[in-house]
Amino acid sequence: MGITTSQPVGGVTRTPVFPGRDREDRRDRSEILASPIAAEDPRLARAVELEVRRQLRHEDVGPVQVRFRVCRDDADGLRFICKVENPPSDGEDGRLQWRWWSPLMETAEEFRSALEEGLRIRRARLSGRARTA
Repeated sequence: MGITTSQPVGGVTRTPVFPGRDREDRRDRSEILASPIAAEDPRLARAVELEVRRQLRHEDVGPVQVRFRVCRDDADGLRFICKVENPPSDGEDGRLQWRWWSPLMETAEEFRSALEEGLRIRRARLSGRARTA
């Protein structure tokens, strides 16, 4: 794991959300935080973590942080949400900050479909932005 330092940004000191990583980890810039799904259903946790890495590896989203949250309801069983976001950018590198929240889901297949749709919408928005620039 890299070293976290405070850096001045616009006159304000902040701690980076995404600390530097070892050279080997730079290929996969998706940081998945400890998933509460693993305590409830390890197979589901592994499936959604593999899926998020697989899909984001083929997208130019930059470094992202992935969080999962669990909602347990006796009637509906285990359901979860996912949040994917990258750190704010000053725009100098041409990147826009991206933040995606999933709907409430029960299966890895629902997650795959929702993330595919989120990425499709992101690509469409970016292509529209490129045409107007």
